[in-house]
Amino acid sequence: MYEGIIPIENIQFEPDSAILLESEKIKIQQIAKILENWPDNDILVTGHTALAGTEKMRKILSEERASTVAEYLIGLNVRDRFHVFTQGFGAERPVATNRTEEGKARNRRVEITIMDK
Repeated sequence: MYEGIIPIENIQFEPDSAILLESEKIKIQQIAKILENWPDNDILVTGHTALAGTEKMRKILSEERASTVAEYLIGLNVRDRFHVFTQGFGAERPVATNRTEEGKARNRRVEITIMDK
């Protein structure tokens, strides 16, 4: 089961890509400091998208974005790659409506889950 979930809403990537904007790396660096409180727990990074494009493309993009954040965390020495896992859900798990731009922005997110030992 899970220790806790840290949602990172509105993480900005280059449009329709998994390239993280420089401004967003600061958010991830702050999360990395929080993760230091659980040095022995594995981390799951999940990617989510708004309801745009095909289901297949949303799934691929969400997986790529989760991997981008995971690789950045690994680069910060938060964990080694054997203790960071990724998963992409596409638009399967919205937290808001996809009928408004605000809702879509909330659904374009990455979540970091601190796993139980």
